Amino acid sequence: MAELVDRTIAAAAKAWPFEEARKVVARLGSGSKDGPVVFETGYGPSGLPHIGTFGEVARTTMVRRAFEALTGGEIPTQLIAFSDDMDGMRKIPGNLPNAEKLEPFIGRPLTEVPDPFGTHESFAHHNNARLRGCALQKRQQISPVHVPRRPCRRRAHLRKGPSGPSTVKPSAARHDVVLC
Repeated sequence: MAELVDRTIAAAAKAWPFEEARKVVARLGSGSKDGPVVFETGYGPSGLPHIGTFGEVARTTMVRRAFEALTGGEIPTQLIAFSDDMDGMRKIPGNLPNAEKLEPFIGRPLTEVPDPFGTHESFAHHNNARLRGCALQKRQQISPVHVPRRPCRRRAHLRKGPSGPSTVKPSAARHDVVLC
């Protein structure tokens, strides 16, 4: 990635993404940097994507970009966005077509709720596709690797993170950063 911010400017920056990125740099210390530093975030696809949903990915991306500026882009990074698609549907959003058909699915995992638009396998799949296709992501070069939780849970790929949430099992050649 091209250097977005001069390293000296990045080192002196007081904005919170740079403060958080400095913590990541310090945590890495002089350890092995042969794999990417993985920045992880998550969101719930329980309704149509909105600014709050996008904010989950955007905040983590800001820290990732600050990290890249501080390290001169010399350490590869990756962004993983988990979809909490196994969460139960708590209520039916008011802006959906065919909302009455969703009533029987209250409390069921979002992957089991039918897509009221009829375009995807489930309501979770529809909302995940909408978030991935967001034009703002493309303009801001936010390109997360999207990981739905359902297959991870079924294959037991998750482990407990340092502050509680589940995260992908780390390989020996990468560093995980969990931002909650």
